[in-house]
Amino acid sequence: MNIASKKKWITALLAVLMVCVCALASAQSYKLGNEADEIETIQTALKQLKLYTGDVTGHYGEKTQAAVKAFQKKYALTVDGIAGEETIKELYEAAGISYSGSSSSSSSSSSSSSDDATILRYDSRSDAVYKLQEDLKTLGYYTGSVTGHFGSKTEAAVISFQRKNGLSADGIAGSKTLAKIATALGTSSSSSSTSSSSSSSSTSTSTSSSSSTLLKYGMSGDAVRTLQQNLKTLGYYETGSVTGNFGSLTKDAVASFQRANGLSADGIAGSKTLAAIDSKLSGSSSSSSSSTTSSSSSSTTLNTSLTLQQGMEGSDEVKKMQTMLAALGYYTGNKTGNFGSLTKDAVIAFQKAKGLTADGIAGKKTLAAINADYASGTTVSVSGSSSSSSSSSSSSKASSVIYANFYTWRRNYENGEYCTVYDFSTGYSWKLRIMTKDAHMDAEPATAEDTAIMNKAFGGKATWTPKAVWVTFSDGKTYIGSTHNTPHETQHITNNNFDGHLCVHFPIPMETAKAIGNYATSHQEAINAGWEATQKMQ
Repeated sequence: MNIASKKKWITALLAVLMVCVCALASAQSYKLGNEADEIETIQTALKQLKLYTGDVTGHYGEKTQAAVKAFQKKYALTVDGIAGEETIKELYEAAGISYSGSSSSSSSSSSSSSDDATILRYDSRSDAVYKLQEDLKTLGYYTGSVTGHFGSKTEAAVISFQRKNGLSADGIAGSKTLAKIATALGTSSSSSSTSSSSSSSSTSTSTSSSSSTLLKYGMSGDAVRTLQQNLKTLGYYETGSVTGNFGSLTKDAVASFQRANGLSADGIAGSKTLAAIDSKLSGSSSSSSSSTTSSSSSSTTLNTSLTLQQGMEGSDEVKKMQTMLAALGYYTGNKTGNFGSLTKDAVIAFQKAKGLTADGIAGKKTLAAINADYASGTTVSVSGSSSSSSSSSSSSKASSVIYANFYTWRRNYENGEYCTVYDFSTGYSWKLRIMTKDAHMDAEPATAEDTAIMNKAFGGKATWTPKAVWVTFSDGKTYIGSTHNTPHETQHITNNNFDGHLCVHFPIPMETAKAIGNYATSHQEAINAGWEATQKMQ
């Protein structure tokens, strides 16, 4: 081989090696036989989640592969035993480890001077992403679930669209890509911007929403941006980004505000809703705070960021709590807004009944538990046993039950919080403490009394057979789900007569459930049957 041929051969080899290195750098994928520093981090994360018992070596062996598969199955990912970017991101998030994937790093380097609100990239979470996914699905580029989370499937769909439309295929949906999508859909983004600019004069500040504007799902503009900011200020839009796009997160936040303020919870921000938001922001809620007990009870959610304790006077939140505790059967005094000894005793009685620290101070966990109980209609009899309204009240509750993909809202609630399960077929209601949330929710009955009531609902015997139920969380939202009453594996609460934990399943795509296994599929079937029954009650 002459010198010229050798040079060509070496050049070609180097080119191939560079391609391989770049591919490995961008893929962030590890499999059986690999060795890398990051594999040590992966093994550490798996150890924290009690899925890996081997040594932290940096070598991807069979134990590591098995642990990755166990994680993927638990978190409803593709079970291939390969630690790809999606698996690593979910793993690090579950283990509380900071993560920055290759996609996000590349996107930061290629971002232009455009406003970040108009740039959607890997790992973004917002209503704008939700709309992007819907649009790409309409155009036939996206086949995944519409979740509002910009993951690898969304990135691949964006790249595919960009390639087909002569754009730079970087997987980042910036202004040019979004405009091209709007054109492909046959819509004019300029018309929405024009309409939004015309309404922006009345909504230019974060403390004023034009009461003449009707804002609803699918709209965009400054008025929507102001609405989102106002709802975030009031604590109803905590997880969403202020994007100016009215998607499912915004709709849920509007509906939550409406329920808490006695309005029709349709998720549409009309004149009454916008006026109520303005009133709350300006503090001019005197009409509601000075009204009768019935009007104060229409606001059915306590602010869990506050701490209510003895000595507080003239507090609207204390008055609301007194009203709610009275409705639940724990408080018999006057609803004055003054936190005295009677209120403290009522809080202690509630805390004892729910397995909370009985100190008479209403902090986040206590207020969240009161919210959940009040929203579910649970009451307390003279003997202290929990009961629930009969099937006649099920019809009134049914209209507020939500059917929504668990993966889009599971992180709205913290582990350790309480929720209330209502069995609409028997009328029994019991409290659960949330332990973990992955492909489904692991939970335990809060007290021995809750265990006894739950077992009554299941006919007095332990069973794995799914039962469709309604589950109310600390923000007052109620979701359709299904559960069983057989204790198994890990136990945290030791005085509840329940030796382990139970599982509560919520709606997920049926194809995902089938990929997990037969038991997950049976829960989805129970949920769908329960949802049909719920709709008939409405």
